[in-house]
Amino acid sequence: MKSHTDQKLTLKNLLVIGDTEMELAQKFIKKLFPRGFLIRVEYLMLLFIFASPLTARQSGKICVAVLFNSTKSNVASGDRYVGVFVREKDEAEWQSISNTNLFAFGISFSQHGATQRYYIAGGNGLHRSSDGGKSWKILTSWQTMEVLSVASDPVDSTVIYVATPYGIFKSTDDGTSWTEKMRGFKTWYTDEVIIDRRDRRTLYAATEEDLYRSTDGAENWSPLKVGAPGMRTIVQHPANFNIFLIGTEDHDVRVTLDNGKSWKAGVGMPATAIYAIHASSDGKEIYAGGFRSGVWRSEDMGQTWQQIWTAPEIEAIYSLLVDPADANHVMVGTNGKGIYESYDKGKTWKQAGLDGAHVKQIAFYPF
Repeated sequence: MKSHTDQKLTLKNLLVIGDTEMELAQKFIKKLFPRGFLIRVEYLMLLFIFASPLTARQSGKICVAVLFNSTKSNVASGDRYVGVFVREKDEAEWQSISNTNLFAFGISFSQHGATQRYYIAGGNGLHRSSDGGKSWKILTSWQTMEVLSVASDPVDSTVIYVATPYGIFKSTDDGTSWTEKMRGFKTWYTDEVIIDRRDRRTLYAATEEDLYRSTDGAENWSPLKVGAPGMRTIVQHPANFNIFLIGTEDHDVRVTLDNGKSWKAGVGMPATAIYAIHASSDGKEIYAGGFRSGVWRSEDMGQTWQQIWTAPEIEAIYSLLVDPADANHVMVGTNGKGIYESYDKGKTWKQAGLDGAHVKQIAFYPF
């Protein structure tokens, strides 16, 4: 008879991308009880809870780093640190899951039913994997050769948006074809696109000139008059969806508490470029970083800021992540220094690998 631990390992090995929950349950039961077994409904429901890919996503055990460039190489393979790398949450080693020559800007995860998809915004287009990162397919053509950001519709898996130096593009056929969606914009270059947490037809785009909003699935756009040029990153507060924070090129963080009706600069932070903002899962703490800025933290929805790490050796901070399961755990992606992390909300920091890499995004996703 197998031990309880062996049963867990068997369940883990049966997690195959594309399986429905019922198929997964049948596999597990047949594996454990080949001669048949009468099983209570309650046990089957528990199996769904622990085996579901959605639960794996919520656990946040796999850390993903998106690397745009690198000044150093992997000692073992000789490959440069570029592309997408993953590691277990508390482990030290990072492993590449993408083309080692891919200059990546960002990654997005979507789940529709049992189907999990990963999208990489890359220097040569939008890449998608439907098998947990084992293989990737380029979805875009010459029109959208360089993709800076990607957002996939949370309900309709065939709808995808990308931000590029040439504007916003939308696909409604699962990435087969793309249509430019720039009605209302004054400038073309867009750094980022996100979907509103409340309404999947409402989107926000960061441009050189202003922050734009669409309420009709990117058909029409209007400026929100943030009052500072050079939008670099957009964050919607995880608890209060009327709050948005914008990182700008030279005017630090701008925040709105009323869904974009009015904006103000955060108090305490000097005028500087802010490339990364991230909030804890409950929204009580928000972190920001940028060009020679160190790391800053706000505990009042971005209205006031305090510097918690000067980081004099780091030229720029490109990405930030607060562990969704542990608010004490904060990670920073840098320009040429890899990743640093803190387990005490920024009091102390240590290097966490990928030294030499320019880390554009850090996230927790299942792989």
